[in-house]
Amino acid sequence: MTILFESAIRVTLIAAIIALVLFAMRIKTASVLHAVWAGVVVLMLLLPAWVAWGPKASLPVLPPDRTPVIALLPPPLPAGLADATPRTSPVREDRGYASLDPIAAIYLLGLGVLLLRLAIGTVRASRLTSASCVVPVTVGLLHPRIILPRCSQEWPQAQLDAVLAHEGEHIRRHDPLFQWLALLNRALFWFHPLAWWLERKLSGLAEEACDAAVIARGCDAREYSEYLLDLARSVERMGRRIDAIGMAMPGIGLKHRIRQMLSGVPIPRISRPRMACTVAVCAAAAGIFAAGKLVHAQQGLAFEVASIRPSNPKAGGGRGGGKSKDGGGGLLPSLDRGRFNFSSTLFGLIIRAYGIAGCGEMRADCALISGGPDWIKKDRFDIQAKMPDGSPDYTFLQFMRGQTPQLELMLQAMLAERFDLKFHRETKQLPVYALTVMKKGSKLKQASGEMIQLKDGTSVRNQSLLWTPAPLPDGTRSDHLIRMFARDQSMQALVDSLSRLMDRPVLDRTGLKGNFDITMDYEMESDAGDRPGADITGPAMFTAFQEELGLKFEAIRAPVDVLVIDHADKPSAN
Repeated sequence: MTILFESAIRVTLIAAIIALVLFAMRIKTASVLHAVWAGVVVLMLLLPAWVAWGPKASLPVLPPDRTPVIALLPPPLPAGLADATPRTSPVREDRGYASLDPIAAIYLLGLGVLLLRLAIGTVRASRLTSASCVVPVTVGLLHPRIILPRCSQEWPQAQLDAVLAHEGEHIRRHDPLFQWLALLNRALFWFHPLAWWLERKLSGLAEEACDAAVIARGCDAREYSEYLLDLARSVERMGRRIDAIGMAMPGIGLKHRIRQMLSGVPIPRISRPRMACTVAVCAAAAGIFAAGKLVHAQQGLAFEVASIRPSNPKAGGGRGGGKSKDGGGGLLPSLDRGRFNFSSTLFGLIIRAYGIAGCGEMRADCALISGGPDWIKKDRFDIQAKMPDGSPDYTFLQFMRGQTPQLELMLQAMLAERFDLKFHRETKQLPVYALTVMKKGSKLKQASGEMIQLKDGTSVRNQSLLWTPAPLPDGTRSDHLIRMFARDQSMQALVDSLSRLMDRPVLDRTGLKGNFDITMDYEMESDAGDRPGADITGPAMFTAFQEELGLKFEAIRAPVDVLVIDHADKPSAN
């Protein structure tokens, strides 16, 4: 649906520009107008494929996207400290089961009905005979043929010649084929009024162009109009009309056609320079809006310079050169006066740019991102970027806390431009944790409002989840005993912070209101292996929540917003 939506926007812009050009150039010849709008139909049919695979340049046309995906996920936790700033949970609170997107279901239903109708009409047209025709028709896509009604045997020779000239012009112009393409386009873009307008417009212009060709051959306009009226009366007497592909007279806009022929006002000829100018402008408009990449207006914020190169597999990653074995390949970025140096897979970049929570330590098996080629989780890239002058001077801690909105927009713009990233969002049933109150009740303490002293010497009253080594009785600190605390935090803020750190999103099912102060000590697992942070949110934390807070985690399935990658290319050259 995303590709169809983009294609609909593109063709709307193209059609608007072409209509203005035709009006400005005073193009009124039916045959020329038919050729132009037939070209728009063909372009409209090809646009979805072009949007998906064709080369493009960025065009900030779409309205700003004000819907954040989820909270920013921090890199792997250091052994002594983990800070998280809550945002919005990716999990929908309804408990129903995920199903087909209603919009997609409605679109497929409309598409199926119109395609079935088109198929039946095509088969019916191929089987038409003189006995079933009330008016002359021209049918056949590649090998068109003229079918005359039985009453044509009684027509005077002049009327028969005019009818054959009209239908022969349909064959010469390949009108049955273009009308069939217009119907196919209407089925594909049935939700777009332009598709319906183009089908009707092409039918009417084809009739006008054939009428003009008949008059140009010397047929009297008044007599020819009488022939059209006789055919219209035949349809009225029979009470039915053949509805087949390529049907000609009396056609759409009969009154307008007769009025046009009897007016005696000649349509001015189009000079070659004017025609060449019209074709050039229309082609340029079509090329710009077809090859342009539609991006959200806010994504115009971009890095001043961004260099992307494949990582050296021997160089290692991670802050200080440590390698990362998870699929995200996340490297803690270094920030120095608006310059950012970091290394990651495209998978990890997407997590950072769009703030995907519930992916643990940027794990490659994170179910909140799906689709895309295999290399997005395997190939690492080194990025060196510079923010424009005047941009906020962000710190590394701000980046970890998700307090760098402009940086996120720059990363999003870089992914769209250099990786040609396209995605949409779906709702799927996925495993989540539900935080609930145990039967004996919670042991949480209401927020006291007192100031607390942090490790860096700052005093704060409101603090999201923080982990530090817990003090021992002798005043020393142990690397295995850890203290988790938070100050003046709601339950929703707590589960949002946990969602950023754990391998799946967390839901608040406690029903607890107000803000709380939390202090909890527990011993980390000794078999955490080489996964930093796994010991912090592992089974020991689950046990501590039950024993010290009276809360427990329940593994359930719930509707979750998932980012689905539709297209991605390896980065373009620097």
